[in-house]
Amino acid sequence: MKKIFLLLLGFIIYIPVNSQLITGLDEVSPFNEGLAAVKKGDQWAFMDKQGAIALDFRDDLVATSQKEGDIKAPVFKNGRALISRTEENITYFGYIDKSGKEVVKSIYVNATPFKNGFAVVMGYSKEVVGRNKVLGKNVVSYEIEEFVIDLNGKAMTPMLHTRNYVPDKMKSGKSPDFTTIMLGARMVAVKTSEQKWEVYKF
Repeated sequence: MKKIFLLLLGFIIYIPVNSQLITGLDEVSPFNEGLAAVKKGDQWAFMDKQGAIALDFRDDLVATSQKEGDIKAPVFKNGRALISRTEENITYFGYIDKSGKEVVKSIYVNATPFKNGFAVVMGYSKEVVGRNKVLGKNVVSYEIEEFVIDLNGKAMTPMLHTRNYVPDKMKSGKSPDFTTIMLGARMVAVKTSEQKWEVYKF
């Protein structure tokens, strides 16, 4: 009788451990904020702790490295995940919430995951500064600027390290490098064009 009971107990425990939830995945990331990123082909989705797809497969989720040695995968930080879109060969970044709704528009040419409620983003603008009469073309100035946003996309700092930038560099598929880093709660450091650091609180 004791052997039968132990056999039945082992059988009951065995079934849930080996029940198959999702198959054919190419990548699986660790859980963060209750969700794990899973990949099939070129698309990522998010799975909950019951093994159900909480946010369906899509091709705009951005994979980032979280720790040294980790796989690159999309991740929710402070309830926000990075997404991207491409327009005229330039990649723009924004953020979604856990329902998949775009809560910060994809208008930035570089963006970091959120941390402690804030993220560093990079804007891009162009301005007609004159006209070349010989060629009959406008003379255009292109600029990038960095600043900190909150979870709703509100700018928390003035523009940090505004500088000229040639758009063709972005069209190669590489985002401009940040010169701003988050130091801690409401504090950033900015590397100037003279290669010196400036620290700001916001």
